[in-house]
Amino acid sequence: MQSSALDQELGTDDSTRLFLTGRRQRALNTAQLHFCDLTECAIRQSTISASNGVREYNLLSTVNVPSGDYLRLAKQGPEYWLITSGGASSNSTRFIAGDLLPRREIQWLNQYDLGWRASTGADPYAYYERMDGGQRFFGLTPPPRIGSSETGRIILPYVAKPSSMTVSTDVPFTFGSTTRNDLEPYHQALVHYAASELEKLRLNAEGVQVQMQLFLGYVERFFRLMAPKGGQQIRLWRNYFTEVRSRRYGGDERPIPFPWRVTGPNG
Repeated sequence: MQSSALDQELGTDDSTRLFLTGRRQRALNTAQLHFCDLTECAIRQSTISASNGVREYNLLSTVNVPSGDYLRLAKQGPEYWLITSGGASSNSTRFIAGDLLPRREIQWLNQYDLGWRASTGADPYAYYERMDGGQRFFGLTPPPRIGSSETGRIILPYVAKPSSMTVSTDVPFTFGSTTRNDLEPYHQALVHYAASELEKLRLNAEGVQVQMQLFLGYVERFFRLMAPKGGQQIRLWRNYFTEVRSRRYGGDERPIPFPWRVTGPNG
């Protein structure tokens, strides 16, 4: 990929003067990182052990995300499981996800849920993210209440960072020791992105734009082919039944902060 495929797009086999081997590898690694980020084609699921009364968990910790390849939360959204042990052969699990566990920004919580920082253990009704220097926290509000016979889990789907390619025989979209062979049709997308980056070295603005458009064409193709087949459903903008359930979930009668559903990046 870093030789013949890029040679064809760049129109030269130069790898010793301008388009050095190291530059080619760096451009290809940047390409697969951006493709994964734009398309969410590589989602991993981490299971975080929740503790009673603990609100936040560091997403960059290898304890919470063992692979250490966390990029960002996936659109699929997290889930909270509360597993109650009823004996050797009887367990029950309570699932909180989707509309019952929406994302809220800290600014939103400060404005519409003034007491959220002082809230004590209960069933979480929202999650948030918080940055603190070299740490990135996933938070639940309120912090979970987990009894002695219960186990709390956070199921966290996230966009994963692929393994870097270091030699010419490395295959793109490899995660640890597993290669996503189903993504082989998109290998050429990485070549176009890398060519766009390398064309900057010879100040070829037109070539940069052409190659980037070809890359974005593959991104669009991915979304088009991954779109749900058949017709799409129309959903109510406001689901009153879900609101009532979330108010009364787990016996918590506290009113949900107004407004329940807002537009924009906060929900």
